[in-house]
Amino acid sequence: MKEIKHIIVATDFSVTARNAYCYARVLANTLNATLTVVHIKEDLMIATDSIVSQRIDDHTKIIKEIEDFIDADVPGIPASTYTQQVKIKILKGDPVTVLTELSKNNSTDLMVVGTTGLSDVLTKIFGSTSHKVSNKAHCPVILVPRDAKWKLIEKIVFASNYDSITSDLIENITDFALSVHADIHFVNVKNFDPVFEPKQKETDWTELSTIDPDLYFEKHTVYGNDAVEQLKKYSDTNGVDMIAFVSNHRNFWESLVHKSITENIALSTIIPIMVMHVDDNTIL
Repeated sequence: MKEIKHIIVATDFSVTARNAYCYARVLANTLNATLTVVHIKEDLMIATDSIVSQRIDDHTKIIKEIEDFIDADVPGIPASTYTQQVKIKILKGDPVTVLTELSKNNSTDLMVVGTTGLSDVLTKIFGSTSHKVSNKAHCPVILVPRDAKWKLIEKIVFASNYDSITSDLIENITDFALSVHADIHFVNVKNFDPVFEPKQKETDWTELSTIDPDLYFEKHTVYGNDAVEQLKKYSDTNGVDMIAFVSNHRNFWESLVHKSITENIALSTIIPIMVMHVDDNTIL
């Protein structure tokens, strides 16, 4: 995983988006990375003098709202501790498409999105759409649940299925852990049903032998029919600060229990979730 120098956080000024911004702001400061706040709005198809004028007024209003959004204090974090300037970007189009395209930019190292509602009218933009963004993005994505609050990332759970332990995968997640000085718990989730048990390989932890000696890690296997519940239980019991999935775009979400596992976890926990893709040159 390349060094994180630039983070994008999407916003619609909702409480959820504000929460994601607060998380991204402190993370950017921790990593000494720049932060860009992105607001996405739909473009109007018909151009008249009145509409053009309204567009100008709306643009000015949005910039002012973002500036106020940025200037507001992050709870518990003194503004004097921030070392990086926050940039503003206003874009038009479908949020999933726009954010996916932004993720392809070589200057985008990490994206942060909230996991519920943009507004009363566009409730699902940051809900189900955040899942789509995490699937399609070409950079790591951190999903920040509605009630998640920033806390120092000291312990990360990497959740895997039996065939997802690879050297590239190990490199990606350990690079991030080292950058935030966190420990990693590699957790393999196995189905408890004896009918399916013979089909599951024993976890091969040999790839972990390549881990940087400066990184502390543990390896565990948990059993249960509900992977989401098992991961939540493990994370709650062990004081986990982030849950990470390293996948590829082609088939991981279909093979790991259920394609919406991140969405289900986000709905049932307040722990931020990182999604990364090992088949992207941008993060290898």
